[in-house]
Amino acid sequence: MIVYGTRATLLKSEYLFEPCPNCKSTNSVQVSIFGRYAHIFWIPFFPIGKKGVSVCSNCKQVLKDKDMPDSLKLSYDNQKAHAKIPIWNFSGLAIVALVAIGLTISENHKNDKIGRYLAAPKKGDIFELKLADTVFTLYKVQKADADTIYFSPAKYQTNLETDVSSLSARGFDEDSVYAVPKSSLLKMNKKEEILDIDRR
Repeated sequence: MIVYGTRATLLKSEYLFEPCPNCKSTNSVQVSIFGRYAHIFWIPFFPIGKKGVSVCSNCKQVLKDKDMPDSLKLSYDNQKAHAKIPIWNFSGLAIVALVAIGLTISENHKNDKIGRYLAAPKKGDIFELKLADTVFTLYKVQKADADTIYFSPAKYQTNLETDVSSLSARGFDEDSVYAVPKSSLLKMNKKEEILDIDRR
């Protein structure tokens, strides 16, 4: 269950010189500006506006911005314009951006590793392969020469990409060896059909 919604935080609160429109007392009207923000799991993601109210400490009258007389509304608008939204209101967006950057860096490192291992394969390398949209398996390098790599397939396949690495524990069909040209593997890599290469 995803918990999301909006919340508010106090940005600014000041007493105004304008008299109260109800009791006419001076220096008794306090304007408070609140910043509203959207949250997911109570983590602020982005601000969605500012709202405020005035409260008279003498007669206790509370006015929303739309109910304020023009003179009070002018001071309210000035206070609202100068009420700064705190940077933590963007925490969720910052977290998402950092995760995205981390995933991009990780993916680039993995792609570089795949390129290096394809250029110089070694016996025992395990290739994680996508054979079809929902078919994934492992191939283990038995030997390699300049143009061809010889693989033994894993004994099992899976329909989940997240499970493909676990197939290694279930063994390989060492009696079956397939010769695959490096050119074919390079094409598979361009099509993102080589998910990873594990070298132990």
